[in-house]
Amino acid sequence: MKLVLFFLSFILLSGAPAGSLINPPDAPTVIVDVGHGGTDRGARGHNPYCEEKKLCLQTARLVRQYLDQLGYHVVMTRNTDNFISLPKRVEIATQARANIFVSIHFNSSRSTQAHGIEVFFCDSKDNKTRATASRKLADSIMGRLIRRTSAKSRGVKRGNFYVIRETSMPAVLVEGGFISNTNERNLLKSRDYQEKIARGVADGVDQYFKARWKKAKKS
Repeated sequence: MKLVLFFLSFILLSGAPAGSLINPPDAPTVIVDVGHGGTDRGARGHNPYCEEKKLCLQTARLVRQYLDQLGYHVVMTRNTDNFISLPKRVEIATQARANIFVSIHFNSSRSTQAHGIEVFFCDSKDNKTRATASRKLADSIMGRLIRRTSAKSRGVKRGNFYVIRETSMPAVLVEGGFISNTNERNLLKSRDYQEKIARGVADGVDQYFKARWKKAKKS
């Protein structure tokens, strides 16, 4: 039922006849960018041992699962432990004609006390419309992440990361927690907490598109 309601709402947004049921191929496409991979292991922690590249892939697969259930098309920049260059990640998003881009990462700090979730967007002066949409996407995802995980919010921040700077669609980069913090690392390694993060991201994406639909309907 939820899937049908989503497609019906998307009909109104796209201007399709109200009496017809939109086909799944017309649903929004979400790029889930899986951080690091292959020789690029990302951040690492010990006791217990943890690699960012593995956490990214495990969490991203869950994000894809939940977005699939909500009716979105999902394209992952990698689905195995392989290295994907930054330009290639942007190319994948462009070729997929994605509606939004969400990059999954985990954090590290010299301070072992640092913890919590950050979401970054690129505040491009050259494309204010995209920057505004990216900020709204980041706010939506952050709110849902904190609701799901009860983690500390470190805020929505401006960032100049390549993948959110060079993509053409609204784009955000999620830092789901600190591998360098022992307590948070233990949480991040658990399937239950990974599911909370993934559901938070998926909920945020869903909220973002529903807000756009409501705005389009009123106008």
